[in-house]
Amino acid sequence: MKKLLSTLVVAFSCYITFGQDNSLFTEFDNIVGINNTKLSYGVIYKEKYRKKFRDNHNFYIDDTFKTGSVFYRNQEFKNIELKYELVDDFIVVKINNQEQQISIVPEKTLVKRFSIENTSFIYSDSYGFLEELLVKEQFSVLKKHQKTAKENRDADYRYHTFRKKENNVLLFKDSFYPIDSKRDFYKIFPAQKKQIAAFYKSNTFLLKNDYKTFVAKLITSLSQE
Repeated sequence: MKKLLSTLVVAFSCYITFGQDNSLFTEFDNIVGINNTKLSYGVIYKEKYRKKFRDNHNFYIDDTFKTGSVFYRNQEFKNIELKYELVDDFIVVKINNQEQQISIVPEKTLVKRFSIENTSFIYSDSYGFLEELLVKEQFSVLKKHQKTAKENRDADYRYHTFRKKENNVLLFKDSFYPIDSKRDFYKIFPAQKKQIAAFYKSNTFLLKNDYKTFVAKLITSLSQE
């Protein structure tokens, strides 16, 4: 059992690319000990970044597994262990076998949504995974979490450091739009530039301190005009 599983790990690790463009996936539910589920459809996870500093990593929150849920291949899996990688934008789920634990990278285009420590994310073709900040009937305010990796050399030691970047996104009328500036709103609502400019001017405190509420009030005011 262990020998067969180790062989699979080596085989998949040799070919995996975390952009997942090669669509290299496999069904091995019987091997990992999961019956009648679809969660084991994915590739074996292997960390490709070498880290020197514990607090500087390529994951959301930190590099440990957290309790959450995944809606994957039209099926919801609750109370599972997962973590969210931000450089290459994928999730890693832990699958428990009777003899050992396996980390799987599900195909992200088949992940409709997931949650990690009560924070919800959805998938979009244009942005990948997006955090749901505010969900309304007519629109949603979302956030894109990203990290970039930089390779460093210290004598003969090679390691990576990471820098985080966040962007705001609006889901409006089934389309996703960047909303990090006033100009972004001008592009979405070109006929209402004066109203947008006036709203920005009179709501500077809300803009700096509660962005999701700022956007919600702005969209609501524009929709009523």
